[in-house]
Amino acid sequence: MILETERIKLIPPAYTYLDKLFEVHHDPLNQKYNPAGPVETVEELKKTLSGWIKHYQDHGFGYYVLIKKDHYQPFGICGLQYKNIKGQTYLNIYYRIEAAQTRQGLVAEASRKVIEHVKEITENQYKIVALTKRENIPSIKTAEALGLKYQPEFDDYDGEGNVYYFSE
Repeated sequence: MILETERIKLIPPAYTYLDKLFEVHHDPLNQKYNPAGPVETVEELKKTLSGWIKHYQDHGFGYYVLIKKDHYQPFGICGLQYKNIKGQTYLNIYYRIEAAQTRQGLVAEASRKVIEHVKEITENQYKIVALTKRENIPSIKTAEALGLKYQPEFDDYDGEGNVYYFSE
């Protein structure tokens, strides 16, 4: 199902977008806070994309390819997938866009649409979580703009420097 906001079409993940998604995930500017660093090969991202496609097929939602309506070109990915943290199931929000598209409110706009859609599908059963690095101020600001609250008791869980923001 294609979702839409005022400026963005959110398209279910597909191999059609592999090359563009690789560009986004390979660019060091987009991976500044990722401890694993940029994705090195198309094959590596293809495996990741396969997981995203499977999640979408299994659950009817997941990560969506972001396409600006005025450019018709993909510029990133955003969405929710199930994630287990400390024995609890959450909806993990993920976003990664081209550096040139940052600071325009596009991630928050896309995220709000996905959250609204997925809450309907899941009957609002799950809290949303944003996992980021302590020094990733842009991601933290996006999480806060989405109404997520910092939970210091999760600091460093599953990785040094990790911080978690949860919905109410």
